[in-house]
Amino acid sequence: MNICIITSSFPSHSDDIVQVPFLVDFIKGLKKRGHQIFVFTQDRKGEKKEFLKGVKVKWFPWIKSKKPLVQLNPLNPLDFFRILSLFFNGKSELSPFIKENKIEACLALWVLPGGYFANQAYRQARIPYSIWSLGSDIYRYGKNPFLYPVMKRIIQEAKGVFADGFDLSKRIEERFGRKCFFLATTRTIPPPPPLPIPPHPPLLKGGEGGLLKGGPEGLAGRPYRFLFVGRIEKVKGIDLLLHSMAYLKEEELNAHLTVVGRGGMEEWAKNFIEEKTLGGHISWMGNVSDETLASLYESSDCVLIPSRSESIPLVFSEALRFNKELIVTDVGDMGMLGRQYGVAWVIPPENVMALKEMMKKRVKLQDNGEEERDEDKREELKRLFNIEASVERFLADYK
Repeated sequence: MNICIITSSFPSHSDDIVQVPFLVDFIKGLKKRGHQIFVFTQDRKGEKKEFLKGVKVKWFPWIKSKKPLVQLNPLNPLDFFRILSLFFNGKSELSPFIKENKIEACLALWVLPGGYFANQAYRQARIPYSIWSLGSDIYRYGKNPFLYPVMKRIIQEAKGVFADGFDLSKRIEERFGRKCFFLATTRTIPPPPPLPIPPHPPLLKGGEGGLLKGGPEGLAGRPYRFLFVGRIEKVKGIDLLLHSMAYLKEEELNAHLTVVGRGGMEEWAKNFIEEKTLGGHISWMGNVSDETLASLYESSDCVLIPSRSESIPLVFSEALRFNKELIVTDVGDMGMLGRQYGVAWVIPPENVMALKEMMKKRVKLQDNGEEERDEDKREELKRLFNIEASVERFLADYK
């Protein structure tokens, strides 16, 4: 079957892990089953390199922006014309792309804009399509009175409707009156090479992320290693995390934080780290390769997800696969899964002191001995996050 994946986020090269990294494993799963895959996405600044053999990618033209699509403001005149060009050009470019490649089914990542394009293909050429909602579309646009009728039509006319979280699935069913199934977003990161990472790297200027890197100087023993992986945006709670680290430093806790990711709050974060003299307690990595990320997971003690809003982020399943402790906020499904399977310490969202106290508790537990974990439940949850199962569930609607 010729399948067109329509997405507003597709990697431009193999190390571009910011753009829905689970999609690469999903495409490989489809190809392994004998399907031909095509990708339709808007053009982006920078060089594009073909890295998935046999996958044809169409980068359709529009008035490009350095900002992510979710940050485009329709009240800003220039952004408004960018949004118009995205929808107009995408609609006009998709039809010939589908005809040329004899597309038999579409999968849209996000209801908007991908679902809009897929719905247009369905209405013009009766090409069936499925929707895979990842949260940002429903949470951000689902209550907009102008966009709601369009989103409802897109969801109700789809052959299959999926979401990457249980709470999100429920919201879609309640809001749009259509059955929605959970489809896990996860991926496989190759294990790191057997090289130990030094516990106290030297204090440096620059580096991959362009900021201070180093370990807590003058502290006895190995620091407790926290890891944050995600976009450097307010919704991901990076500000809450840095404030918590400042408090832990004041209390002279032996803790170190590594931050992986890029985003719109980088300048603020770097200034905050400088202002609070946290450079010796925080390693700022920027975006890293999968090999480096695997080493960081392997060497960390606890992964932090302090998000203000979330479904089930990719970092949650990645941390599980590396058998790491987790501290998560009680948003989306993270709190429910953390409590039900005993895999995470759950705190209220947007609460710096609760985050700080839980991080402090983890550091103290390292000194006093870790609590026992229910490994059977952890393994049960790991099986839920299986990209092969996601591939099979998507294809089931087309058999």
